[in-house]
Amino acid sequence: MAKATPVKIGEVDFAKKGDALEYLRVMLNSYALEERVSRDDENFLRDALKNHPDANDKFGDGVDHFFVRRADYGTRCFWVRRLDGTEERFSYKSCV
Repeated sequence: MAKATPVKIGEVDFAKKGDALEYLRVMLNSYALEERVSRDDENFLRDALKNHPDANDKFGDGVDHFFVRRADYGTRCFWVRRLDGTEERFSYKSCV
């Protein structure tokens, strides 16, 4: 059996990767489509997005806010709206 690997996102410590993924999954599903995330969740998503392999591209020139929208095949996804008005989706799984 593999040993659990702790994960830290911002100030939040998770005992294992699965706990962090579950936290983000619950967050994603707590919002209606097109709904902007709360300030607390926005701060957490900024920290999480720093771990994304394409973080620089996702952040662009800066983040205005995060929201939830449909993605491929009707799935729900977090989206970032940048300061320049452009938008891009990102997988929370790639942030853990």
